[in-house]
Amino acid sequence: MTEALYSKIFRLLDNRQLSISGITRDLKSEGIDEHRLIMTGYLRALRDLKKLDEIEVPPSKTYKLPDNAEKEEDNIYSLIGHHLKDVPASKRIYVAIYVFSSLLERPVFRAELKSMGFHENTIMDAVQKGNPIIEIPEKDIKILRNSITRISIPSIDPAYEISGKDNDNLRYVGIVLLPVLKALMNLEGLVPKTKQTKLAT
Repeated sequence: MTEALYSKIFRLLDNRQLSISGITRDLKSEGIDEHRLIMTGYLRALRDLKKLDEIEVPPSKTYKLPDNAEKEEDNIYSLIGHHLKDVPASKRIYVAIYVFSSLLERPVFRAELKSMGFHENTIMDAVQKGNPIIEIPEKDIKILRNSITRISIPSIDPAYEISGKDNDNLRYVGIVLLPVLKALMNLEGLVPKTKQTKLAT
């Protein structure tokens, strides 16, 4: 079990309460296919560590974040990963790469996609399915990889970007990009404390 799995569960349970079956099903849609018994043990370990609350809902148990749960650090990876939950599962990796590349004007490394909550199998499948996701040649990213210091990038980690535009995928970009931009920008003094429900015409 990895830290990325915990982050994924943390996001799945954001303002939600799910059973073991529900968590396992949602994780499977993300490419994380763990046996139910393994997930049961992992969730109970998180309960014992006070990371999750376990609620009896006979005949099953459900899990939720504790009321005093600390929010994940608002870095670019957790922000994108958090808002991807509002995007259909089949579109998420495309949207993640597009948003990240647009904001930082560079390709995104596999380690960075993992920090957003993607499983390695999901990343590999997306690249191999003929999606507009392309792997950047090593000669073009070696210097870039060494220049990144805020996150540890393995020396052979590949990087990806979007080739061309796919309107079917692009229509979901705003769902992630707009809230991420708002979180990254200081809008104090620009946003009224009471908002109009409808703009005047």
